[in-house]
Parts: sequence; C-alpha cells; structure tokens
Amino acid sequence: MSLLDNIRNVAIVLSVLVVLAGGVLLLAGPERLSGLMGQRELPEIDFATLDRTSGEVEGGYLVCPPDACPMAAPDATAPVFALPLERLRARLFEYAEISPDIRSYRLDPAHETYVFLERDPSMTVPDVVTVRLYPTPDGGSTLAIYSWSPRGTDIAVHRRRVHRWLAVLGAKAE
Repeated sequence: MSLLDNIRNVAIVLSVLVVLAGGVLLLAGPERLSGLMGQRELPEIDFATLDRTSGEVEGGYLVCPPDACPMAAPDATAPVFALPLERLRARLFEYAEISPDIRSYRLDPAHETYVFLERDPSMTVPDVVTVRLYPTPDGGSTLAIYSWSPRGTDIAVHRRRVHRWLAVLGAKAE
C-alpha cells in the first residue's frame, strides 16, 4: 500500500467519525448532552421551598396559587380553571406536543410536576418551564408555573411565555 492510499484511508475514517458525531449531536440535542459537556443537571423545582434568590435558580417569572410558593414571592397569582385537574393536565401536554419549540424534560406524575424545555430559535440553550398542577376544592384546578433560564434571560421573555401558556390553557376552559 502506498503512502497516498494510507492518507486516503485515514481521511475516510476521520470523515465517517465526524459524520457519526454530528448525527449523535443532531439526534440528542444540546440539552441531552449536558452531562457530556460538563454541565450540571437542571435543579428540581419544589414550589413549596423555591427560593428565587438562592443562586441556583434566579429571576424568571413565577405564577403561583396563594400559599403554594411561600418563599418565592410570586410575580402573579395563578388562575383557577373550571375543569378537573386531569383535563388541565391533558391540555398542558397537548400544547407541549403540538409546539415544535417545546420538549418534555422531566415528568413526575406522582407529584403533578412537569418540566419542559422551550427553545427560542435564536438561542442555543433552551429556557425551562416548570409546572405543578393542583386540584381545587370545587372540582376545578390551578397551577404553579415558573419560566426561568440557566443563562439569565430577560424577565420580559419569561413573563410573555408564562402568559402565553396560561392563555393557551385557559382558552379552552369551560
């Protein structure tokens, strides 16, 4: 085998490796590769103990039912939906499913807590939307919703996002 053949074979192998690595990155997405890139896992949000000044999750925009977020100073009070919790959950997932920029990240049905990643096409790191659903005594439901970013996005972005989510969920309320 000549030197030229050896160089050609090495170039082919390197090209195949680059294509395979690109395919893995494309399929996995940046948020799934956080462990490989040395980034930490997203913190779990517990609305009952959420402290927005703790340093781990700062800023963002928070809407909460009365007394559900005692340490967090919500930005607004959550609406009450005139539908059972199960129907509100179904609408939440319908919205996430039909929205191309929203992906499920962490689902905890035992605690009715759901984490979604919403990507702004102009940004490389998605924002985080954590939602907790609560039944109300009259058979309706309410929620806590917190939009925040590991990179510190402008609060106006989070406010618009939360109000959009609430409008979509409430648009079908009976």
